[in-house]
Amino acid sequence: MELNKKLEIALYRTVPIEDPKYIVGEDKAIESFNNYMKNSEGSRSNVIGVVVLGQVGNGKTHLLRHLRLLHKADNINAIYIPDMFVGGPLVEAMNSIYRSMFSGTGNHSLNDYINEWNIYKISNEDSLSTSDNRLIKYLSMCNNEVEENLLLEYFSGSHLVPDQFSFIKRKFGFKKQIIRNDVEFSDLICDSLEFINLISGKRVLLLFDEIDRVYSSETNKISLTKSGTKLLTSYRMLFDALNNRGVSGVIAIGATPEAWDVLSNQSAFERRFKDNNVILSVPKSIMDCEKFVRKRCEENNIELSSDDIKEIKKRITSIDESKRKTWGDLMTVLRRNRVDDIVKSNDPASEVLRILTNSIAPMTWKEISSESELLIQYYPKGQPTSLLNKLSNEGKLRINPTRPRTYESLEGEYDE
Repeated sequence: MELNKKLEIALYRTVPIEDPKYIVGEDKAIESFNNYMKNSEGSRSNVIGVVVLGQVGNGKTHLLRHLRLLHKADNINAIYIPDMFVGGPLVEAMNSIYRSMFSGTGNHSLNDYINEWNIYKISNEDSLSTSDNRLIKYLSMCNNEVEENLLLEYFSGSHLVPDQFSFIKRKFGFKKQIIRNDVEFSDLICDSLEFINLISGKRVLLLFDEIDRVYSSETNKISLTKSGTKLLTSYRMLFDALNNRGVSGVIAIGATPEAWDVLSNQSAFERRFKDNNVILSVPKSIMDCEKFVRKRCEENNIELSSDDIKEIKKRITSIDESKRKTWGDLMTVLRRNRVDDIVKSNDPASEVLRILTNSIAPMTWKEISSESELLIQYYPKGQPTSLLNKLSNEGKLRINPTRPRTYESLEGEYDE
């Protein structure tokens, strides 16, 4: 397989399902984060907040998932939440977030603590029924381990089959929707994490990803919906409640500097995370870039010959520092056939027009974005309607009322 094809496969920007076992060029970031974890052991405020700052494509998700893997063996229950601001109706969003805490890939269900619970209930038999923690109180009402497992499954946000839910509803009076408002969102997460703290002695590491949607880099404005703003209020309540409950651990949030500016204006967030920053490296060194590419190839089971490695070094050395600000930048450059065949601008509007001008037929957004790593990097969630409308109003492209909509350039041939 030729090198260009190897790089095309290895540097395709996807998030691994499993937690990555490697991290490149972030020794200082890891050291800083580990210091915060150590500080949380004796923290008077119980929960310490940490912000992982980096631009889109700079490896925030990779680092958060790596941190989960890193701390799972440290008597810590590390939970990765892939989307801090899930779209849709507020109640549905809160249930989705809660469910992902215990059923998301790599996270532990509350059922996984059944052995710790069995030990805990023997040592604390006299106080179980009067506990302020709802999980402990309800577990004390179960007659056997089958009922206990079913209860923990329900409190993990799982969708029970009709017969199982009928039993739960009859015995405890529970509702189908485990969370119905922001108070229940806060209380239930506190109950669950406090339960883990109490029965296992494990601190909690909450890793929140994808908060960037609170800010639009396209319009340079806050982009929260009404439900998103209410969800933000729910998070403020949650973070305060965790400390009031005495839950021990760390909350880490991955964010661009612009998105964090939005959240840091909320006092409940700011005081929890003040000065606790982990900043991803910029720009990437030549040595780190080479190591990154080789790791990506190894991860995808792609063997590199000695000639391949020499050529990769040559290409990386030729890349300007401005194109090594993020891993996304590096991958965009190296996945092209030649190092000098680079889009000369990081402007997404120019990239859209370049692709459309070189197309012989109108294109859907899916077809447009598939031609450009830059557009995937800027708009991972879908098409930028306001940008496309702006280009249409400027007479640079035509929007065709098809389903799905298609776009075509109204400009002459695009010169790179």
